[in-house]
Amino acid sequence: MKIEFNDKGAVATVTVTSTVFEFRRHKRAVDTALLLAPGTIANRSGFFLMKTVISGPTARVIRAYKNVLREAAR
Repeated sequence: MKIEFNDKGAVATVTVTSTVFEFRRHKRAVDTALLLAPGTIANRSGFFLMKTVISGPTARVIRAYKNVLREAAR
């Protein structure tokens, strides 16, 4: 699982990329981040190589990023 944080000023993004073999882990990490960081938006794409982009205000996306890292390490 690859997790990237990009700060673009007022808006930030977190990109989570993983393979189909890590589907449950990917889904759990993204869903937890969205639940614990309200006001963020997620765009999902791909099947064999899953990619989710979480975007929103920087403070909320930082909170989502920390939650994704915590769930991915679990």
